[in-house]
Amino acid sequence: MNNELVSIKEKKKIAFIVEHSQTKGLYPLERVATMAKLLEKEESIWIFLKSASNEAVQIFANEQISPILFNQYNELTKHIRNLQPDLIVQDGKDTLIEHVEQLKPYCKTLVHFDDFGDGAQFADCNIVALFEETKENAAQNILAGPYAFAITDTIRQIAESRASNELSSPPHIVVAYEDGDENNLTYRTLRHLTQLNIPLKITVAIDREYKHSVEDLQMMVLTRRNTKIFKHERALEQLLTEADIVICNASYTPYKVAAVGVPCITAAQNEVELNNAFPREHHGFIHLGLGRKMKQSNIQNAVMELLLHEARRERAVRKQLELEIIENNEVLKSLLLDFAYERHNMVSL
Repeated sequence: MNNELVSIKEKKKIAFIVEHSQTKGLYPLERVATMAKLLEKEESIWIFLKSASNEAVQIFANEQISPILFNQYNELTKHIRNLQPDLIVQDGKDTLIEHVEQLKPYCKTLVHFDDFGDGAQFADCNIVALFEETKENAAQNILAGPYAFAITDTIRQIAESRASNELSSPPHIVVAYEDGDENNLTYRTLRHLTQLNIPLKITVAIDREYKHSVEDLQMMVLTRRNTKIFKHERALEQLLTEADIVICNASYTPYKVAAVGVPCITAAQNEVELNNAFPREHHGFIHLGLGRKMKQSNIQNAVMELLLHEARRERAVRKQLELEIIENNEVLKSLLLDFAYERHNMVSL
């Protein structure tokens, strides 16, 4: 009998650290839950979640994941020192230099997602979905592109089930400003749409992060037929299968729309979103700029352009689907594993 050496691959230890950000909303937590679920089949995964709301914890509970909660960064440092992970992945709130410096001695590699804080410079790689137009002085550790957006199972299922982009009768417009809608673009957009004298079905998506009173919206809804408010913790996801046009903010939401393939008009909630280069014409979007400066004529013209020209709608959807965002998870999984196994070379990347 031959003696054979059987080498058992030792699993890598990967620690995800995530904190809810008011400006980025809850999506970064969904990205962590999605990637952790993918990687746990092959590697040893830990998730550290900073003092979070019930909504944040529920995102992980939905994936049967139990994160380790922490309140102070010195608690987190003790966890990381004991764990000595091969890879740390940070997402959510922008990082501070002192917090990254506390962790770096106890980990081989640090990867951040969409980190615009001072701590980002100390990461081995910063993977950016909310990228700006190319800058000559961009940091050397940045990898930016549409592939940085991880797709949840729900969005994938919606994309696979959406059968047609033929207009409904009347056409259905979904208004969905996610991530808090700090300047209440929902109200502004609905007011402009109600002035369009054509048959339309309008649904206003109000999710768990909407910060404003719904009463004013309800008063406006009463003035127009086929107009309603839809309140749900994941309102946009519930409406994507039936939307003919989506009007939304310019952060992560356009990625969800593009994954499914729906004609989309975007307006930035603030100056930060205004700089995001993804929701632009070359990716299939009509971008109206800063939402609080949005003119009634601009949004009405954008809506009419999509309603009247079938070729324009088809082109928008084609550009979105050509991005193959639905395949992003495997790209991100391979990238994170390359970092965990030290197969990366940022110079060649």
